Amino acid sequence: MGQALREGFIVPLPLAEEFFALVLGEQLGRASLPKPGHGVAGELLGACSDFLDELSAGEVGLPPEQVPAWRAAQADQPDFAERFMARPDTSPEPMSFNEYTRLVGVCFLETGLSGAELCPEGDCVAVTADNVGTFVEQAAEFWFNTGVRDQVEAFKGGLNDVFPFQSLQAFTRSELREMFCGEDRIEWDEQALLNHIHPTGGLTDKSPAYKFLVAVLLELGQAERSRFLDFVSSCPRLPPGGIAKFHVDVFPDTSASRQAFPRSRACANQLYLPPYTSKEELQAKLHEAMHCSAGHHEQRVRDQ
Repeated sequence: MGQALREGFIVPLPLAEEFFALVLGEQLGRASLPKPGHGVAGELLGACSDFLDELSAGEVGLPPEQVPAWRAAQADQPDFAERFMARPDTSPEPMSFNEYTRLVGVCFLETGLSGAELCPEGDCVAVTADNVGTFVEQAAEFWFNTGVRDQVEAFKGGLNDVFPFQSLQAFTRSELREMFCGEDRIEWDEQALLNHIHPTGGLTDKSPAYKFLVAVLLELGQAERSRFLDFVSSCPRLPPGGIAKFHVDVFPDTSASRQAFPRSRACANQLYLPPYTSKEELQAKLHEAMHCSAGHHEQRVRDQ
């Protein structure tokens, strides 16, 4: 990855910002554990951490002998799933902490459900309201220290083989992630597409096929935009700087019929369009071309 960075390439690995925080030597705790909606394994950990925070806040000022009963009562409240496990635009069924953890079998494993054991025979140790604090602390220790320490050091060592690692310490974790892995969000508008999707080879900005292409690209969702980038450049993410640092040259495919599919030369960021006569025609053909070509560049590498 250091060589790729030095030569101006990105490596679109799904590395979290927290990984780069550890590379920079930042100390991370349970507040950095993934939560529902983050889209990664282990979202239950963040939910348990938030639940623990609420328990701890409610116990302030209670006599020690009352804490166990109060904590047990909170674990039986039916709003745990709604308050701590809900994702955006979802409404989970009413369920208490005790009901949820028993139903899914939460135990002392890396994600609460699977992965490495956090303690000896962790797969046999159920998470309860009494030990949830120990659980999230051990999970954070594994996620941000013992479970990734070797990988972080190997990453830093690999960078040092290419350039001094210290030269990266001027950047933030989010800046490093963008520099190495590209931008997560693929944002463009009509003017940006007109500026960076270049008609050439006889194609102009007045050509119907080019206009159809711009209209189709504007309508794509995030997943389809990623597929388009992969189709025309062999990389599903925009480089640092976004669309302003990206370009595609669009050529007319004069040898093809309307029934043909768009084709690309991903090594040169070139797209070839047959003479389609409607946006719908281009949309259907481009969609199939993008989906059927997935992994084509990896296949060539494997065959070499």
